[in-house]
Amino acid sequence: MNIPGLTVVTMAALFGLGVIMVVAGGVGFMSSNPVLMENRHRFAQGVVFTAAALMFVGGIGVHFTGSSNTAFLKGQMQRASQCELASEAAHPEARGGRSGVISRQILSCMQVAGYDWNERTARCQDAPVATNGYCYAPADWFDRAVTTTQLFFD
Repeated sequence: MNIPGLTVVTMAALFGLGVIMVVAGGVGFMSSNPVLMENRHRFAQGVVFTAAALMFVGGIGVHFTGSSNTAFLKGQMQRASQCELASEAAHPEARGGRSGVISRQILSCMQVAGYDWNERTARCQDAPVATNGYCYAPADWFDRAVTTTQLFFD
């Protein structure tokens, strides 16, 4: 059951919690004396709390809004499969042929979806074909950074 209003309320509540965490971290900074370092533990608490709050707010933003695709690598693979299916459905006579019609349409579909062809990745070099989801990189810099990080740990 997907209730759009509930998502908005959840997002607003979590963002509010993040703002409270940022404010609490700022208060931790202000209550310490960073010049004299008399209260190092308060300064450290302020640093940790503020960093955690900023990561929390950033994570909420990525989760609920993201940039163009919050699924990142998984979404990239799904999009490549969707483009392949749409291309083969549009040109059933070209399946298994050497005309390249389906491959060109997959590349075009992925480009429209916000992905650039990138055959420099190690997993693409194994099979540099249009149906390989690893042969694409998001055009948006943030999506590209997250996807590159996911590929590093994958």
